[in-house]
Amino acid sequence: MDFSEINNSIVTAFHATSITEWLIFISAIIYVLLAAAENIWCWLFGIISSALSVYLCYSGQLFLESGLSVFYVVIGIYGWYQWLYGSDIKTELPVTSASLKKNLLFILISVLLWVPFGYIAQKFSTQAMPYLDAFITSFSIVATWMTAKKIIENWLYWIVIDALAILLYGFRGFYLIAFLYIIYTILAAAGYMSWRKKIKLNA
Repeated sequence: MDFSEINNSIVTAFHATSITEWLIFISAIIYVLLAAAENIWCWLFGIISSALSVYLCYSGQLFLESGLSVFYVVIGIYGWYQWLYGSDIKTELPVTSASLKKNLLFILISVLLWVPFGYIAQKFSTQAMPYLDAFITSFSIVATWMTAKKIIENWLYWIVIDALAILLYGFRGFYLIAFLYIIYTILAAAGYMSWRKKIKLNA
């Protein structure tokens, strides 16, 4: 395949992209940029993006991802509150780092969710790529909670999750969303660096 054929394929893919995907793309990018900057308004755009993703994923037979998006809407409201009043004195929540022991616990919880999610999705649904989707779903649940609690390691989890999501959405033909997760992966690395600087400044 020469360059012109590749270019035509990309153009065709983007023309086939729905308005819903574009809205998810724009609001999700704004969410991650604001989250990396520790801006409270990130949660508004996260809720918008997640609400739209419920429909998109369900229509693409990514049922776990659709359910995950419902969770994102709920955790978005929770995260908004936590960032405003989550400290011990009910003020703005500071960025913190979790110990190795706590991170191992987070990983264990994610794995314990992953296995049954994958089995149920494969056994009882027409779910596409059930175990990959289940891995992304389970680890995303934990990573989103970590984000709501401003635990800096959430960004390291997101780097892995987002990289795998590129494959998941690409195989389902959602090319714009797959491209979004490429950007997500880069922004997750930037978010980690930004939050690490904040921890050093507050030390």
